[in-house]
Amino acid sequence: MIILTFWSVLFSSQVFSQPQQQGIQWHEWSNDSFALAAQENKLVLLDIGAQWCQFCKKMEAVTYKDPKVINIINNHYIAIKADIEQSGDVQMLYGNFGVPGTIVLTPQRDEISKRRGYIAPQQMQWHLLGTLQDAPDSIASSK
Repeated sequence: MIILTFWSVLFSSQVFSQPQQQGIQWHEWSNDSFALAAQENKLVLLDIGAQWCQFCKKMEAVTYKDPKVINIINNHYIAIKADIEQSGDVQMLYGNFGVPGTIVLTPQRDEISKRRGYIAPQQMQWHLLGTLQDAPDSIASSK
């Protein structure tokens, strides 16, 4: 009985629970998102995908759930998620690129990097941090 009470108290006090991890703050493909990037002097991370894409789902479930990836994106990028089949502008610009697609843009919509396919969490960290180092001086100087 004492052991049951101990375990009951232990689990109810959430000793084993993990702190809730904030997710990526996703934005829509819009002029407002790019204006926010300019205002905050950040690069734009565009994630393009499709509902039917299995590797897009894997990116969402694995890469974009990684705490280090979340931290880098939320602190240094304005993240935009777009479904290639639902966003006419994105489809017109990147429809032939393929999904999943990871594109880094300046707030003026100039492309800095493009990667096609699944990116594992560690590779994504390196890619994001490396892109920040290669960013235009106006953005890089604020980091």
